[in-house]
Amino acid sequence: METIKVIIERNDNGNFQAVPQMNESIAFFGMGKTVAEAMVDLNNSYLEAKSLETNLPDMKFEFEYDTASFLQMFKGRMNLADLQSITGINRKQLNHYVTGYRKPSQKTVQRIQEGIRKYADELRSITLV
Repeated sequence: METIKVIIERNDNGNFQAVPQMNESIAFFGMGKTVAEAMVDLNNSYLEAKSLETNLPDMKFEFEYDTASFLQMFKGRMNLADLQSITGINRKQLNHYVTGYRKPSQKTVQRIQEGIRKYADELRSITLV
């Protein structure tokens, strides 16, 4: 089974796209109003491509997200106040990234990623008794 990196990002019309980074003879991708819809569409497109191109290898997808996609995907599990606390980035600014009003600089993306990873490490270290 081949592991394929897929980049999920918000496009200019506000929808999300899931684009595999691969060199195959047949191309496929996913689109949707949400990240979840784009992922489902990607899987359906892959299955359709596999039915047309029998030499297409079995694939599993590894996802990378732009900031807007990440924030949209975790919207129901983590609110912007929580993310502000984790990253130190003002929640109004985070909201601009969610809505697509603004795009974060690379430095801000790094800051968000470092905050999320630090928080994840803290969660992994917890032992309940």
